Amino acid sequence: MTKLITVYSSNIPIDCHILKGRLETEGISCYLYDENLIWVDPFKAVAIGGVKLKVPSDKYLQSQKIIDLILQGKLFDDTGEYPIDEILSNEINRQNEILSIKSKIRKDPSLINKITLNDSKLIEQIEVDQLLNNERDFIELSKIKFKFSWKQFFYELFDFDRSIFKYLRTRPVEYYIEKEIVENYINQKESKRITNCPNCGSGNTSFGYAIDFKWDIPYLILSLSIAPLFPIRKKYHCFNCGYDFKRNRNGSS
Repeated sequence: MTKLITVYSSNIPIDCHILKGRLETEGISCYLYDENLIWVDPFKAVAIGGVKLKVPSDKYLQSQKIIDLILQGKLFDDTGEYPIDEILSNEINRQNEILSIKSKIRKDPSLINKITLNDSKLIEQIEVDQLLNNERDFIELSKIKFKFSWKQFFYELFDFDRSIFKYLRTRPVEYYIEKEIVENYINQKESKRITNCPNCGSGNTSFGYAIDFKWDIPYLILSLSIAPLFPIRKKYHCFNCGYDFKRNRNGSS
């Protein structure tokens, strides 16, 4: 029987879970001890020595090397060691580049047959091809419309074992998740654009609920009556002079 040895311990259980996941990606079996006790009574963590992350004795040295490098802010593979910050930064840039391509296609679907791989070291051609195929599927799903005939209505009305909600789910959940991710990227990118105040010219502005015009009585009553459909007066606000304004469609104020 293989003996288990404690390779790491922490008073915070999530720390052990993060390292456990990293070790398991290397094919090392891991076990957590005393985790439930600390979740129930965190004040006993110091007394019992925290949560213990244990590995088989024959995997101890390999596990210790991996954990030591992580604590130093490094990862490694067969080709060498890499700083975690650099890897995360490259992955963020890679994902942003992917989202940038998707956002261009969502704004102009005709570009789907024109986009090619640039001189990017972050995305490979096979990834671009897969991305374009996924966008073609997304475009096809976006064209689906809800249809429900009277024949289907009466069929569902008298068949109690079936669910009418399947007709309302015209698209899979993954479609809406993908749509939300790209829309959030576009909105975040738009929000980073500097909008100068037309009153004082300052760039210290932000888009949100208007401050000067939000609480007038007639509009407040109207907004409360239609709040489920329309937000209450959103505008750009200048933090330099306090002026509220709208930005035109062409981007000017």
